[in-house]
Amino acid sequence: MTIDISPELDIKRMPPDADRAAIRREAQTLAGTLTLPLRKPALEDAAARLLSTLHLPLGYLGFAMVALSNATWQSTFAAVPFHRRLLLLPHCLRDRASCRGDYSATGLHCAGCGSCIIDGLLQRAHDLGYRVIVAEGTSAVVTEVVAGHADAILGVACLDSLEKSFARMGDLGIPNLAIPLLRDGCDATEADIDTLLPLLECYDAAQEARVGGYLPILRATHRLFTLSAVRELLDDLEGLSLPDDHPLRLTERIALDWLAQGGKRLRPFITLTTYLLARHGERALVPDADIEALLPAGVRRLAVAIEAFHKASLVHDDIEDGDAERSGRPTVHRQYGLAQAINVGDYLVGLGYRLIAAADTPAMAAIVHALSRAHLALCRGQGADLAWTTEAVPVRDVLAIYAQKTAPAFEAALAVGWLAAGTEVDSQRLARLSTYLGEGFQIQNDLDGWQRDALAERPTLLRAFALEAGAGERLAAVRQLPAEERVAALAEIYRETGAWAKAEGLLDKLLQRTLALTQEFDPPALRDFLDFLARMVLLRVAESTVTAREP
Repeated sequence: MTIDISPELDIKRMPPDADRAAIRREAQTLAGTLTLPLRKPALEDAAARLLSTLHLPLGYLGFAMVALSNATWQSTFAAVPFHRRLLLLPHCLRDRASCRGDYSATGLHCAGCGSCIIDGLLQRAHDLGYRVIVAEGTSAVVTEVVAGHADAILGVACLDSLEKSFARMGDLGIPNLAIPLLRDGCDATEADIDTLLPLLECYDAAQEARVGGYLPILRATHRLFTLSAVRELLDDLEGLSLPDDHPLRLTERIALDWLAQGGKRLRPFITLTTYLLARHGERALVPDADIEALLPAGVRRLAVAIEAFHKASLVHDDIEDGDAERSGRPTVHRQYGLAQAINVGDYLVGLGYRLIAAADTPAMAAIVHALSRAHLALCRGQGADLAWTTEAVPVRDVLAIYAQKTAPAFEAALAVGWLAAGTEVDSQRLARLSTYLGEGFQIQNDLDGWQRDALAERPTLLRAFALEAGAGERLAAVRQLPAEERVAALAEIYRETGAWAKAEGLLDKLLQRTLALTQEFDPPALRDFLDFLARMVLLRVAESTVTAREP
């Protein structure tokens, strides 16, 4: 059964109490027919069958999908010890008027004032051993899991957020259970505590927590970038028998520290996953797959090289953009000076090619060709971006610049994985896929970082849409305002000109085109990964949009 959901259909209606209970009971019956990790099409079909069996409307599809996902994951989740779990609560559960908590980059820090249910849930979760985050979205949560601080997630959120954010966790292979808000709206919301508490407290010591999917690969990727792991890959390459504090080791120390700190590691993750699936297929995704044994040292060097190129570009980008911070830390040029930073960026480029030369993998000439071609294209894109002023630039030209700034990196990361596995690459199809990903990635950046861009007076797609709508004079006037007024004024212009809606609409079109294109790739394991990658990069998460519109 394949369902065709009309865009006009609201599938996120909350069923009444009796129907929610019936859906959960039926979900337990059907859970055995589903396999992990769950894919959205299979989950949608199963949820539609469930509703048909119960003679309930398709408007409850979102809730039915969550119920099915929970029933399928529950035994795996229950096997994870409490101290290895993380509870995610939305800050919209708080009483805004009486809340005494304060915020940091990780979310709300509850003051324990007892004015809302968050305090009691925090206490119970902490007593059991959970880590707890009170925030919108799952970025901080996934970071905790990837870092190895937690192995399972229990989250409370609205259905829209569950559909978008929690789907990514399931794709990664993270055991997760979700409780939809009974009433949402981003303020004074209501959670189903009677359903939450039994899931919070469930534990089955007789079960074994076995995690497959992409999470073990993502964790293996992050482990590559500890200082000790990077040095291990480099030890037999440089041959500098000098003490660490010697002046000739200074550039290396700064570069390796920058390489090891922070970052999503998206590009090396793409390379490693593509290699594993092209070489080993589904065997790389089964629970307890020995990922380290499946990754030869040469392939690991290629992945580190790709990240070295990326980190080199960030050093140079920060200089070109005049940024003082990146990910909460001083940029390299602010910490060590402009000249030293340029040298460190150059060193990382050289380090990348040194790692490639030592990789000793098949198709080396093709790999070097793919990477050097991407390097040149990225420089062209960055040069065009630097030349772009706040004057009117047609949207099509903005997208062309965006494609050159980011798409070649996706294309190279995918191509190197394929080539290292000894498989052929469909260059034209891969270029189209990467262009969609690159354009969408930059649009996401514009939507997420629009306030930062407004203060720095950087040109963006949002500005281009506003200019196209005839807001040139208003945008020019905004530049003369104090910083605190500039952001609010720009937000109003973007609302009135439809820039928000146009950018998000374009992002959705890119997602749909990418998902359609991924179906043309083989084998199926790679096709599924490209589908996952498209949704990870291009799917707009609800809370980011709300934040962007409410300065």
